Amino acid sequence: MKQFLELQPTANQTFRLIGYGSRGNLAARLEQSYKAEQSGDYQTACQLRYEAFEDILSTLPDDEQSVVTLDRNHPNTLAAMETMLASAVDNYLAGEGEMAAAQLELLLDCDDEDPLEATPVLALCYAMIGEWECLEDIDTDLGDKTALAPLLRALREYVTTGKIEGATMSQLSRFKEFMAELKRTDHPTDDAYLGDISSERPSRAALARELYLRAEPALALYPDFLSELKS
Repeated sequence: MKQFLELQPTANQTFRLIGYGSRGNLAARLEQSYKAEQSGDYQTACQLRYEAFEDILSTLPDDEQSVVTLDRNHPNTLAAMETMLASAVDNYLAGEGEMAAAQLELLLDCDDEDPLEATPVLALCYAMIGEWECLEDIDTDLGDKTALAPLLRALREYVTTGKIEGATMSQLSRFKEFMAELKRTDHPTDDAYLGDISSERPSRAALARELYLRAEPALALYPDFLSELKS
């Protein structure tokens, strides 16, 4: 069988995924998946991304001692990294937290600067599968610009100790729009929300809803924790 992906070293000690033919054109394959998603065929979109991920995985070294740093400035290689992230998100949303976490850990091994911001999704995966030590290890990598870090810190404390520390609750309470979103009984993705979140300057309320919707697959596994926050 003719090779369709080749791992090629660069002078900067990074590697590129050189593609041959339509199967090796990872950017086109990723775009095809997005078109399927936009047409409403989410199942096909997920399948296309996972198939591309498997091809990428088969091209990378299969032992932990041979981790490679990918050249994100190369279009086909960047498309590979974006595919890894997108497929991981698909698995996370489907409740396959362990698979998603493994994909994201691989992506971060390939570029530890995390240009695609995979770490927040990985944190949600760790919460989904109850990997509390792993979640604690990346706590400081989540930053303080959103409510995600204090939210997951509160969840970790609640599950492992039965209570939420006052300092953590104070940090989370600073994000008033997110706390308001938590207490809502519905979180509609109507035209008003979609227009707001896709605008150049989305409102804080829209960003809070976006974060809630992103965290919901993990949070839904801990209804007692949600009840605690809402009270």
